[in-house]
Amino acid sequence: MRNARDSGAIQLIIEDDTMHTIQATTPFIQPPRWALLQRSLFDLTDRAAAPVLERYVNPDGTILWPTREDFKSIDGLDDAYESFHNWPLYYALGGALLYLDASRKEYDAITAQFARYDTGHGHPMVVKEYEQGYDWMHQGEGYEFFYMLGLADPGDPRHRERARCYAGFYMDEDPEAPNYDPERKLLRSPHVGSMGPAWRNFDKHYTRYRYAQWKPWPLPFHDIPGIQSVEDLQDPENERKMGEALVERMARGDVVANLASTSLVTHAYLLTGDEKCRRWVRDYTEAWMERAARNGGLVPDNVGLSGQIGEYLGGKWYGGYYGWTWPHGWHHIGDAVIAAAENMALLYQDPSYIDFARQQILKLMEHGRQEDGVFKVPYFHHDHGWQGYGPLHARYLAHVWTVSQDDADLELVRRTRDHRSRDYTRVIPQFSKHGGNHDAPWLSFLLGEYPDYPVDIMEHNHAQVYQRLAFMQDDRQDPSTYGDWYLQVRNPVTVEGLLQLATGGPLFQYNGGLQVGRLWYHDAGARRPGLPPDVAALVTALADTQATVTLVNLHATATRRVVVQGGTFGEHRFTEVAFTQRTAQSEPSPHWNDAQYRDFVDQDTRHNRVTVNATHFTVELPPATQVELDLGMQRYAATPRYGMS
Repeated sequence: MRNARDSGAIQLIIEDDTMHTIQATTPFIQPPRWALLQRSLFDLTDRAAAPVLERYVNPDGTILWPTREDFKSIDGLDDAYESFHNWPLYYALGGALLYLDASRKEYDAITAQFARYDTGHGHPMVVKEYEQGYDWMHQGEGYEFFYMLGLADPGDPRHRERARCYAGFYMDEDPEAPNYDPERKLLRSPHVGSMGPAWRNFDKHYTRYRYAQWKPWPLPFHDIPGIQSVEDLQDPENERKMGEALVERMARGDVVANLASTSLVTHAYLLTGDEKCRRWVRDYTEAWMERAARNGGLVPDNVGLSGQIGEYLGGKWYGGYYGWTWPHGWHHIGDAVIAAAENMALLYQDPSYIDFARQQILKLMEHGRQEDGVFKVPYFHHDHGWQGYGPLHARYLAHVWTVSQDDADLELVRRTRDHRSRDYTRVIPQFSKHGGNHDAPWLSFLLGEYPDYPVDIMEHNHAQVYQRLAFMQDDRQDPSTYGDWYLQVRNPVTVEGLLQLATGGPLFQYNGGLQVGRLWYHDAGARRPGLPPDVAALVTALADTQATVTLVNLHATATRRVVVQGGTFGEHRFTEVAFTQRTAQSEPSPHWNDAQYRDFVDQDTRHNRVTVNATHFTVELPPATQVELDLGMQRYAATPRYGMS
């Protein structure tokens, strides 16, 4: 199979006539509620983009923030991209073509728009269609939009060209962007981009550490005379001292948060197959793995330009920019480390690379403690030791286990559950920019402990969309008061439940991860990515060499054909598929009730098993039928690519 462009949509051209086709023959009398809700969510979301595009975006695709043309900053591009981050992903799951068309337009428009705004350095925020230089906590958030565009539309030549150009900024290919030291295998600054290491950002924007801006976060350093708490920064002299220390200690050298850049280069590999991209991700990730080994297994958060850990911090392995001490600790270190480990497992077909991420969690757990029946781990470390204890968020181990499929990781899940909130037994409404954070109940479902989760998460996702639509209908905010978040809080698209149920994968790591999943789908009839109309999917079991998925066609008269793919990137190979078919050796009675007919269907069946030995197979679903597929799989057995290759 290959990808092509036609009328603005991805066209999947099936060239291999030997692809296995499985016929679903089992009718249902009462469609599963989860399936009805899943398709209803597609129908609802397909119509939810119109209020955003009609009211909150200019006709040319530019957004309504910044509200002034003389805006100057090094921050904000990521927020603009984030506003649409999951639109192409929703399309790739089977959403309306509108979302792909709008995503293409918005990415181009935002990129051009922010090339008009100055950084305060006399040059724009966007140079060569890329971030001029910023940290990878923010770039990781913003460029999720770019990654998901590639997943949705891998045949777009302009996107492929951009992806390879962007990756080149990190592989020492552009003389105007010397971000990478290939000898020491490090990035030269926490702020990097198309204009090289952005030390200039620190010199201009951090020389004074402003209390009003940073008061919600912990102190970056705890050894500055006269500064014992954040409140001490209300003194302008203390602001100056802290800012000068930040520039001196943080501006130069590499930081662990930069591991999120491996997703950008992995993205380029998935589009182009360029071996240089794959080698760079290995070299850079393994350099940080080696630094962790030198630090007793715990990854340090900083390394100087000479390659020495703690070079600008008096030898301390902590205290780097977006590191263990400030401002978010493990919250973003975890995202970066897990993203890099997932990328390595994918590129080198070796799930043992996830050990790098697991090792960090185990190190945190070594310093954990029981409080009120809940096991808590520290999220921060500074001169006074480990601080900021809280329950380990389930998303970290959800990602580790998705790659490892190791039962020992499920035991870690059970050990670190939040027994106070009991979030693993229910879907808790909450706000997040990505609409997620339901990893704990999803894992409980796969463990057989929360059978109602598919219905509950779909109902919750409906509520999320309707809440955003209601908010926009009642919205009276003056556009001149919009901030960088204005579109994020109006984005009606939510995909976590669809990903978990249909693909058997968690929501991507929001600060820079690619989307991982055990299965992916393509509509064989429409020749595009995603589930066909009326088709719902539910992954009910996962193991190292097995997975179970149920496919349902809710249409009353139309047959649907869906291509099932092993992994988001075709990285897993199916060995065999076991399923049940009707024998049709006897006839039902028109006088039976629905219970009698269900009994008849259950008895009039045979068990089939077919050898597949491929990364794809097709399922044909006649009207009002369903099929449960028990999949034998070899994980990480095929070269990963976007699309169907």
